[in-house]
Amino acid sequence: MIKNRSLQRIGTVVGTLSAAVLLTVTQASAVSAETERATATTGPSSVDSWECAGIGGNPRSATVCYSALGDWFYLFDGRSDGYSAVIDWEIRDGQNRVVRYGATFNADGVGAVRYKNKDFPDGANDSIRFRACLGNWGPKTIKAGSCSSWMTRDT
Repeated sequence: MIKNRSLQRIGTVVGTLSAAVLLTVTQASAVSAETERATATTGPSSVDSWECAGIGGNPRSATVCYSALGDWFYLFDGRSDGYSAVIDWEIRDGQNRVVRYGATFNADGVGAVRYKNKDFPDGANDSIRFRACLGNWGPKTIKAGSCSSWMTRDT
């Protein structure tokens, strides 16, 4: 009887510790998406630091840019195609783990230029990956197969 009780206690302790470790790991790695609309009509005055991606022919359906000077996004909707220009982005740490990610939409129609100011970590090994996409602001979705290739830059 004593042996069974001891084994039960050991099993309970091990089970509790396993659950606590799993909960801690899950909470530490949980990252939620940031989905927002770019509404600013003016951005930074310097254009020297922009890195851009685009999709579509001429004119482009969407052009999106990132500036590490102040962490700005630039979004241009170049076609009357019923879609919004979207910048799909993610921030990665020095171990290449995604620590933040999201999608920013320019839902103001063809010809509209919009900006969004972010605040990303300025760690020595942090980077941003971004790409241009087409999307729908209402349901906040990106059109499958519409995105450019990823671009990676330091934050």
